[in-house]
Amino acid sequence: MKRTWALIVLVVLAGAGFWATWGFLRGPHWALYQIGKAIHEHEPRLFLAYIDIERITRSQKDELVRVFLSDRSKEEQDNVGRIVEAFMGPITAQLRDKAARIVADPNRENLPTSWALVAAANVTRKDDYALVVLSDPQSNRRLRIGMQRQPQEGHWQVVEINSQDLKILLDDYLDKQKPPAAQAQPVKPPSQ
Repeated sequence: MKRTWALIVLVVLAGAGFWATWGFLRGPHWALYQIGKAIHEHEPRLFLAYIDIERITRSQKDELVRVFLSDRSKEEQDNVGRIVEAFMGPITAQLRDKAARIVADPNRENLPTSWALVAAANVTRKDDYALVVLSDPQSNRRLRIGMQRQPQEGHWQVVEINSQDLKILLDDYLDKQKPPAAQAQPVKPPSQ
């Protein structure tokens, strides 16, 4: 009798382990792990398989025009938005290329492990859509992203990024790209 119960418990545990693993491998946490792995191992192809750059770019277009041209009238912003829409293909290609170069760059700051994104993520899932909040406890910054299961590929992809969070991260990134004031050379007036 004890042997039968032990066998039943073993079968139940194996079944639960199988379904938990199956659920993890088909969920947003697995996609976050793959993104973290791609960043950690400098693998741009893997990174781009889990990030839908075109969809993110299209969803951010109007907000980015509004942010970067905030001093312009709504009409001018709309005109620039139409121009940006006309060039969306090349813009998306450039962003894919830039993202691939950043991921592949061996000199950039790296994630401590492939599991870093999974550990930093708070995932709220509803059917085939998930809201993911990535938080940095040291800087109190966050990045809210939307993920969706792709029916064709069967895996989850990042399809949206919160524009406010993106603006803060872009401002930080652009500030880091500026040369330090000590390195800037003063402009000398022309000699007469």
